[in-house]
Amino acid sequence: MSLTAGWAADVLQPAGEATASRDLVAKSLTAVRVHLGMEVAFVGRFQDGRRHFAFVDSDPGFVPIRAGESDEIEATYCARVVDGRLPELIPDAGALRDTGDLPVMPFPVGAQLSVPLRRLDGTAFGTLCCFSRTPDDRLRRRDLNLLRLVADVIEPHVRFLISREESADLASSRVVGVLSSGGPQIALQPIVDLRTDRVAGFEALARFPDDVGWTPDQWFAEAHGVRYGVTLESAAVAAALRTIDRLPEDAMLAVNVSAEALCADEAIAAMVADGPAARVVVELTEHQRVPRSDLLDARLAALREAGARIAVDDAGSGYAGLEHILHLRPEVLKLDRVLVQGVAHHAGRRAMCEAMVQFTRSTGVLLVAEGVETEPNLEVLRALGVDLAQGFLLGRPTVW
Repeated sequence: MSLTAGWAADVLQPAGEATASRDLVAKSLTAVRVHLGMEVAFVGRFQDGRRHFAFVDSDPGFVPIRAGESDEIEATYCARVVDGRLPELIPDAGALRDTGDLPVMPFPVGAQLSVPLRRLDGTAFGTLCCFSRTPDDRLRRRDLNLLRLVADVIEPHVRFLISREESADLASSRVVGVLSSGGPQIALQPIVDLRTDRVAGFEALARFPDDVGWTPDQWFAEAHGVRYGVTLESAAVAAALRTIDRLPEDAMLAVNVSAEALCADEAIAAMVADGPAARVVVELTEHQRVPRSDLLDARLAALREAGARIAVDDAGSGYAGLEHILHLRPEVLKLDRVLVQGVAHHAGRRAMCEAMVQFTRSTGVLLVAEGVETEPNLEVLRALGVDLAQGFLLGRPTVW
């Protein structure tokens, strides 16, 4: 059996639902082809005037088509079945040749069963087909009904996979558009020293076109989903570093990058090292647990050797746990905004912040509170001894 899927892992990132849908469609094709005694079963998708073979299952002795190939819709049996020019059940294609309705195929078709696959609005987006090289007079209406039943089962899964593919294509197009225009814009948010009330530095935050409706986190997540994530992160770091010459000479610049990107693209660490690295804080931003990695350790060591400092984001929650912090040994810790917001009125949050203050004092690490938006929270953080703070109360991100 030759079995391939047009929506492969290099198009759609691995995900439980998508994998289950692909497996169900593939197994359904095998089952119905074998049961009907046909040589080939496939799911064809109509797009841009062509029929694309999305899933193909075939007998090993006859592999006329493969997933990912396509042909012109009008030159297919499928188009004629959908518009009614040919019947869905064809036990002997030769018997129809005198009608002039049969297309010329690059491979022999002796018998075929074909049923439409439809969108929710009822329009056909493709077909489920089985065919063999030789006629088969055993085929009956019950066989066609079985194929229709299988189509009913796989139809929502194929629609789901198409939706994922279209979303991936759209995400790719948007990300490539940003990259081709020079990368994201950079907004700088001030970081204030709570002992002196002076601006000690800025965090560089990537900003993207407003018309899409994605947050910056969504932009990076979508980019990683279509394998442009590291490229987009690298572009954002480069854009951030270009702003440093516009800052006061004693101001630090916090630049965000994921551990994945830092490991995947050595140019990111090189960009930092080749500039005024002593003014740069490389802030590791993670939305999943970072596995211990000799490569990551080596990248961080090279950054430190160049003079840069390392920060861990979201300390006190999520994946920035104690083991993670102790292993990375950052020079800067950023308190998660969940702890900061409401700290003035929540004893538990206040106790957690106080514990982080004690920890950073004992280890010589700078502590930054993120998401400071009210005066009461600011005063509590100041009283607890938090070193630095940022948030809307102290300054909104601004594109320079």
